[in-house]
Amino acid sequence: MPVAALGVAAAVVVAGAEAYWLCVPVAVLAGALIRARRAAALLATMVVVAAATPALLNPGLGPLPPAILAIAVPGLSAVIARLVRERLEAGHSELEALVRLDPLTGLCNRRALDDRLRYEIARHRRNGRRFALIMLDLNDFKAINERFGHAGGDELLRDVGRALAAAVREQDTVARLGGDEFCVLAPETDREEAAHLEERLRPAIRSATGGFDDLSGSVGTAIFPDDGADGTQVMSAADVAQAEDKRRTRGRAPRARARVAA
Repeated sequence: MPVAALGVAAAVVVAGAEAYWLCVPVAVLAGALIRARRAAALLATMVVVAAATPALLNPGLGPLPPAILAIAVPGLSAVIARLVRERLEAGHSELEALVRLDPLTGLCNRRALDDRLRYEIARHRRNGRRFALIMLDLNDFKAINERFGHAGGDELLRDVGRALAAAVREQDTVARLGGDEFCVLAPETDREEAAHLEERLRPAIRSATGGFDDLSGSVGTAIFPDDGADGTQVMSAADVAQAEDKRRTRGRAPRARARVAA
């Protein structure tokens, strides 16, 4: 882009001062395309000064726009174009982040988990490695929600989300799939290592639900590629394992011993 802009400036020098105004859109375009704001303004100024040079050397070519106009209009236009682009890019990045986060807990949502799952499947398949997918939900959460209301249930889910995020490794991904369903994707993790991770997640759930005695979560683990060759199969296997764990813990309803914060 700088080479093209300087080429336009050279053509304007030959064409004369009347071509000054043609440099304004060129300068704005240069400012919008160049990422460095200072470089964009400098290039815009170079283009305009080059365009004004013939009138300086030969006044007979026509009236010279005031020097301040010659520099300020395109230069500021270029900077404004760059600022608008930066604001749009920042807004786009923020929107991208929002659509990938669960609004209640701030964890990854299902969309972000699916993207990460596809990436990890491709990476682990290429390297011949395993990873674990652990599904979790709270036992008898519906009864808790009905008794303490949605505000109390939401606060409980936020506490659980924070506890799960604190219990996993830095490379692991914690997601909320909806309701009281959570998921942990643990890269480079075999079945034995996944069992150790489960041992950290179960007490993390209990520690996050201090308003209840005996509140627990059902946990199910699937290992790629042992339990599934793609994301759908791995998640289905983890769901089956979680349902089996829930059957084993059914009937042990939590007892409230303190009010859940609203």
